[in-house]
Amino acid sequence: MKFNVYDNVATMGSIPPQSFTGSTAVNGYPFDTLDYDNAVVYGYAAAASGSPTAATLVFTVQESLTGNSGWTNALDNTGTVIGFTLNALLAPTVNTTSGTAVLSNPSSLTGIYVGQYVTGTGIPAGSTIIAINNTGTLSTSTITISANATSSNTAETLTLSAENYARIEGLGLNRHRFLRVVVTPAFTGGTSPAILGFGALIIGNAGERPIVTPTNAAVSNT
Repeated sequence: MKFNVYDNVATMGSIPPQSFTGSTAVNGYPFDTLDYDNAVVYGYAAAASGSPTAATLVFTVQESLTGNSGWTNALDNTGTVIGFTLNALLAPTVNTTSGTAVLSNPSSLTGIYVGQYVTGTGIPAGSTIIAINNTGTLSTSTITISANATSSNTAETLTLSAENYARIEGLGLNRHRFLRVVVTPAFTGGTSPAILGFGALIIGNAGERPIVTPTNAAVSNT
């Protein structure tokens, strides 16, 4: 008998961490969903390199009867393709002060959220954003991280991550047997722009219990 909450939860059909460039879609490994009844598609993107004016990764779930061919976009019960788009953050700059966790004078707050991992010169490893004070004016707005900065810098570039989830429900009912995640990059401008990222299908419940999905997951009922 199994009691562990993590029993029968697995990451399958993934696209390993890699640098996405150009505009060609990258297909994840097919996953046989037989005996599973729900899943989550997960995507992650780091800040874009190469200074593009816009950079995105589009995560799409596809399905197939055989796992070898005939792949089509998986739709939810509203006819919408299951997936999401991540805007790879164009790294903002901030002022850091040694001995304090407050980062001042951000060049942008677009796409920044509490819980996001952040790295940069003078930013301790493993730091996350714990508060955002948006005054409506960037020069007086601040970002608070989980550890004090170790050096003082002006216009220090931050590297930030972006992630999202979408639920996939109804496996084995009105869904084709094989699933995969597909990631399609897109860029505007820049010099050889690229995004480090990955995608995965997180499968749960081999006839026993549902997978616990994040509360911020985009609901994709089927």
